[in-house]
Amino acid sequence: GSDGRIDQQAVAHLTQETMMAKQDAFTSEEWTQLRLAPSLVAGGVSAADPSGIFASIKEAASGAQVFAGALKSGSNLELFTALAADRSMPAIPDPKTVLGEGTREQQMQNFKTTVLDRVKSAVDLVAPKGSPTEADAYRKMLVDVAEHAANASKEGGFLGFGGVRVSDKESAFISEVRRAAGIG
Repeated sequence: GSDGRIDQQAVAHLTQETMMAKQDAFTSEEWTQLRLAPSLVAGGVSAADPSGIFASIKEAASGAQVFAGALKSGSNLELFTALAADRSMPAIPDPKTVLGEGTREQQMQNFKTTVLDRVKSAVDLVAPKGSPTEADAYRKMLVDVAEHAANASKEGGFLGFGGVRVSDKESAFISEVRRAAGIG
């Protein structure tokens, strides 16, 4: 107020806005999780409605393109700059822990569940350690990866004729990613 006291809420808000996430704010396991989440999301789209190896490759490549583009356009965000600067190969999760046991369908369901858990935990890592702007940008980027991966190839159809751009199963998975990321 005007009585000379400092507005503690304004100071807290200002401090939080200027707090940016540097790589050293995260353990190496957490950092790997932040880096792998976008790739897992693209893979989750393929698992939601498997439609062959070429479609899966297109979906994964599209997801990687969105991730790279988000890092470039988010260069004003310390988190995105640090993610872009890290050229090391992240540790790939053990397929058994990601897929589990069972039939191919059960393994695809396990994979989707794992992806959604990883999305939620990656977002939960960014939220307290980064600025609100970084957390929102990271959430949006994960959803963008899912949407672009789903749009990368047609589902169904025959020899490229017919089919739909985004199947119902992919659309449902995108909604699940959105919820796991804390959007809508």
